[in-house]
Amino acid sequence: MNPMSVAQQLLYAMQLLVQPGSLALLALATAVGVLAGALPGVSTTMAVALLAPMTYTMDPLLGILVLCAIQVASTYGGSISATLLNVPGTPASAATGLEGYPLTRSGEGGSALGFNALQSFLGTLIGTALLLVATPFLARAALRFGPWEYFWLSIFGVVICAYLARTSRLKGLVAGGVGFLLSFVGLDPMWAHPRFTLGNVYLMDGIPLIPAMVGLYGMAEVLDQIGRPGRDPAALERGVRIPWKEVVANLALSVRVSVIGFLIGVLPGLGANIASWVGYDHAMRTSRKPDRFGKGSYEGLAGSEAANNACVPGAYVPLLTLAIPGDNVTAIVLAALQIHGVRVGPTFLVENAHWLYAIAGSMVLAACMFLAVGVLVARPFVAALRAPRPAVMGVVAVLCVVGSYAVNSRHFDVVVMLAFGLVGLAMRRLGYPVAPMILAMVLGREMIDTNFRRALLAGKYSFAPFVTRPISLALVAMLLALLAHDGWKAYRAWRGRIGSAVAAAGTVPAPAAQPSGVAADRGKGG
Repeated sequence: MNPMSVAQQLLYAMQLLVQPGSLALLALATAVGVLAGALPGVSTTMAVALLAPMTYTMDPLLGILVLCAIQVASTYGGSISATLLNVPGTPASAATGLEGYPLTRSGEGGSALGFNALQSFLGTLIGTALLLVATPFLARAALRFGPWEYFWLSIFGVVICAYLARTSRLKGLVAGGVGFLLSFVGLDPMWAHPRFTLGNVYLMDGIPLIPAMVGLYGMAEVLDQIGRPGRDPAALERGVRIPWKEVVANLALSVRVSVIGFLIGVLPGLGANIASWVGYDHAMRTSRKPDRFGKGSYEGLAGSEAANNACVPGAYVPLLTLAIPGDNVTAIVLAALQIHGVRVGPTFLVENAHWLYAIAGSMVLAACMFLAVGVLVARPFVAALRAPRPAVMGVVAVLCVVGSYAVNSRHFDVVVMLAFGLVGLAMRRLGYPVAPMILAMVLGREMIDTNFRRALLAGKYSFAPFVTRPISLALVAMLLALLAHDGWKAYRAWRGRIGSAVAAAGTVPAPAAQPSGVAADRGKGG
């Protein structure tokens, strides 16, 4: 692509973003995203899943820009409830509550909210700049990928996602395996033969992804939250303001953790949740005042908020170049792209570079808007947090039903959503993660099944290219190394338990000491 075409693509993207209708939609999406992130129980993933069906009547690019704005704003919005309630609105803000809530209790809640807004803004700007720099390089490298590499890369992404399960890696792999099986429902992508449809015509196109996601995330959350007590937010003793002294003092830290967060976003399966804790840990390790952590440290807030927002642009690098979602939210975005008829991959940005510029521009605009929202109109959001949790969950339940029905205007999709809601609730109660299942359902049919069979046809039904092509061999080696490392850790843990049990069994209590007189009498009797 020559420089003139790049300039034309950039100009086209900017013209789309500055149209009054586009600006109004992005402003509305930002406000909804901040509110969704701030409401406990309504996560970023749920917000995007619930609102994705509403973008299907829009232009595909504008619809994706709206979802990007919601994701960016919601990632920041979670810091509001984390700071005021000590209840993270999103999992990515869990580390923020460790420092934000102590600051609120000490009367610095307004400063903490302003600091969080600016750190999220800086993280988004730095992450977006890195997105523009890194994506073209990765796109050129991805042109060397064939169906063999795409097959292994998809497997690698799901395995990584499963390994990050908080409960059990085995449960994560099981959830991913079930997701693969569910992705095979529908017409065979090569020969159009029905598979596992049970004679139901509504399953010919496969299990509808958006209703399934809405059920697993949204309805499952509604069912899980029933009966749980809420918590009243702390009052703001002063207005929201930005503590510029703390911002300047932590500027270098903000840049470092933003780069770290972006790199974590590039790795498929990680996401802002991990980036937040890694950034927080980096801030603690490099701090000159580590004793302040847990008592209200602005360094901790910078580590968490800059990292999790910088992770959002990073997650779009593998999505746009490899069609591999960087996190749970971009998995939903990938499903939305597929429903819009857009197929991302190595050649996509070569022919549609304006998508990259438009996505980057929407993230920057959303960052500017949530900075204004977070500093100027934070009090209405605090008032919204006082809504009873049953009322909030009732609204979410209505959105689940409406969003599922709006995809294809079919009652069957609502039934699918409710069924997956029950499945999601069971998975939560049993400790099985939802993310690997979702990612496997998204990638299973389009990436894994199709590319596996294309690879066999291209290789004349030989399995050798799967392990002899250089990139495929590298991906297989990484998978084996990951499994071997996990197996070694499990073996060492097993050895440690066996050793402890043997040591405990071999310890014989010493006989009680006897008085010297008794011992002497026994000696005489002998």
